[in-house]
Amino acid sequence: MKIHLHKNATTTPAQRAFIQNNSHFSVSQLAEKIGVSKTTVRRWRKRSNVFDHSHTPNRVSKALTPVDEIKIVLCRLVTRAGLDDLHKIVGSFLDIECSRASLNRCLKRYHISKLPGLQHFVPYDLRDYTGTYLYYICFQIPGFSGLTSPISLHTLLDCSFRIVNAKLTLSGPEFLSHYIREFPLRILGIIHQDPVVLTPGTDIGADRHRQLMMVENQCRSNRILSHHLETPYPKTIQKLKEVCASLENKMPHVFWDFPWSSNPEFAKGINQYNNRFTLGALKRKTPNQALKRHYILFPSSFRQKPETWA
Repeated sequence: MKIHLHKNATTTPAQRAFIQNNSHFSVSQLAEKIGVSKTTVRRWRKRSNVFDHSHTPNRVSKALTPVDEIKIVLCRLVTRAGLDDLHKIVGSFLDIECSRASLNRCLKRYHISKLPGLQHFVPYDLRDYTGTYLYYICFQIPGFSGLTSPISLHTLLDCSFRIVNAKLTLSGPEFLSHYIREFPLRILGIIHQDPVVLTPGTDIGADRHRQLMMVENQCRSNRILSHHLETPYPKTIQKLKEVCASLENKMPHVFWDFPWSSNPEFAKGINQYNNRFTLGALKRKTPNQALKRHYILFPSSFRQKPETWA
């Protein structure tokens, strides 16, 4: 009879049967008799047969689509999460199934596998215990399924505790003023970059000037500092534009199918991230848990108790 064994197998079917049929011997005795490790004996004692299992991977890797890649890149730019945290975020909130390795390859393709720290761009101490800085980005993206007009996605990231807020709106001033007014930690400044425009035929210069004046006015009225970044990721944004243009030509106004199709659902996802999602960068705490912990240590850096922050 022809026996098919794995090339690295250390036991024969007869030896495996001997292990399974002689339970009165200890693991150490069987390992010594056959000349294998105790781990091998324990493995074959648990089996109900003496044949090798299939060595084909049970999980087949799923390739990322261009749409998935765009969502991942936007999520990376908004949250600035590390690879392990980003892997959990895209699986939980974007419904994208991918391996950690494929996620890392995607980030390399878009030149953001390693994001430079914001302190490289600005002369601020981001670990200053007297308050925090906010990182603001506005994305102009093609419309969702069934919509023809572009969407303005405004996002804010608290640089100290990774708290994220985002909204689909045409009004940037209202979004910023509400966040600045309600955020419990003292805001020392806003770091903002040029709007990321992914829709063809848009006057980027006008959008850039409009956003710059809007942020400056908000900072002036709230007596906080501002620092403008001149497109810190040019290669990334250029590749995003190319992919979006390609998709727009193939299937216009169809491919932006996010898990949240409205602002209430979007807000629910953001709230879940801030309150239930533990991050390795925060020592396995959620963003709001880290914020409340900071209030215990440095209450003077807060304008109000963080319990009021949803």
